[in-house]
Amino acid sequence: MKRFAYKMTVFALLCVTLNGCLTTHDENQDWTETILLTVSSETGRYYTYPLEDNREGYEGMKIKEDHEEYWSTVPFTEITDFHYKVGNEYRLKVLKTHLANPPVDGSNVRYKLIEVIRIMNRE
Repeated sequence: MKRFAYKMTVFALLCVTLNGCLTTHDENQDWTETILLTVSSETGRYYTYPLEDNREGYEGMKIKEDHEEYWSTVPFTEITDFHYKVGNEYRLKVLKTHLANPPVDGSNVRYKLIEVIRIMNRE
């Protein structure tokens, strides 16, 4: 019985140690990943807080990551080094930075263009 308890203790410690090794980022630090992103040829509306600033929202570009089901609308300047033209659909490779301490009035992610993979004119 003692031998079984010893094995279970070693197994539990091994699991805890491995779980610590599998953590890919520290919650207190920014972390990045490279993703594929589609930018729609159509624009959309986004809203800032507080809504009293502009109840009609602002025009921006619609983006969607590969794993996402729905489009998000972001400012035209959201992707660093990217220049959007209405009517073109873009396929981009971007560096997505998750901010550990985002600004109070801003997004918790930043995008930086790595490569324009494809441009399709939809006009």
